[in-house]
Amino acid sequence: MNGTLLIGYDVERIPGRVPGEKWVGQPLPHNTAEMFLEAVVRIHREVGVPATLFVVGCNIERLRPQLEACLASGLFEIAQHTHEHFPLKTVVEESPDNVYLPGLPFDRIEEQLARPVELLQRHLGVRCRGVTAPYSYYRGLADRPDILEIIARHGMSYVRSYGRNCHDYFPLDWDVQPFWYARQGFSDLLETPMQGWIDAQWRREHGWQNWAAYHEYLKEQVERVAAAGLCWSHCQHDWTSTLYDEQLTWTRKFLEHAAERLRVMTHFDFYQRLRHQRKETAARVAGVRLTDFNFRGESSLPKGSPRDRENGNL
Repeated sequence: MNGTLLIGYDVERIPGRVPGEKWVGQPLPHNTAEMFLEAVVRIHREVGVPATLFVVGCNIERLRPQLEACLASGLFEIAQHTHEHFPLKTVVEESPDNVYLPGLPFDRIEEQLARPVELLQRHLGVRCRGVTAPYSYYRGLADRPDILEIIARHGMSYVRSYGRNCHDYFPLDWDVQPFWYARQGFSDLLETPMQGWIDAQWRREHGWQNWAAYHEYLKEQVERVAAAGLCWSHCQHDWTSTLYDEQLTWTRKFLEHAAERLRVMTHFDFYQRLRHQRKETAARVAGVRLTDFNFRGESSLPKGSPRDRENGNL
């Protein structure tokens, strides 16, 4: 299998605030997160594929029984979605709704990222390896090294924040693939972009009940990823998943389709895979450099090679 699928479920329902029910257009059950977690662990056991749960910190203690069941299945990584789901960066959409979301003041950001790390460790014994940024942003956090510093300092290895195109909207192009924040000074911090449409925006624009059409859209993306050998961090939410499908029947269909065509991994497993590949590449390059010279200090490459010219052996 050439393509890779990273399934990331944003477990974010905060009754009265997230999501905005005016934006959704209808009320949502207060126990949406509990319903979702109980159903999602069942379908992942049945299909046998892993996923990452990105949980808002303010709900971790309340959701402890459901999260423990997910961990016990051996199929889920649990990471964070900040503490209270406020945007870390300002969003200015060029879209039909022209949404404007002001980012948090910098002096409030550390608490939003630090508290879930502590709560995951205290209530679940889980080391938080990554974070999904609420709402996602154009260029992710590439222009916010100050936020990257906080994320790295609190021991996280990856970020999922790049989910919007140059219009601060959707879909994000597929040529945006995972990258290291090396230019910003964080060479071991990985961005895992969310390409295409996030589920909430696609379904809002095409109809919340139109699960069949959304499933066809997802199948098309699976084929694209498989054909081109891409990595896709698929974004799905607790409240969207259960909206008009409390048993997650359509989500299960997507998992079954994807599992036959793509390598399915958690985000941290993917991070470890890329880091290992990077180390292997560096070792091979270093090995070539060392073996370019024989024991007498002479180049073992043919006379006239570029390396020979560099070393003055012509």
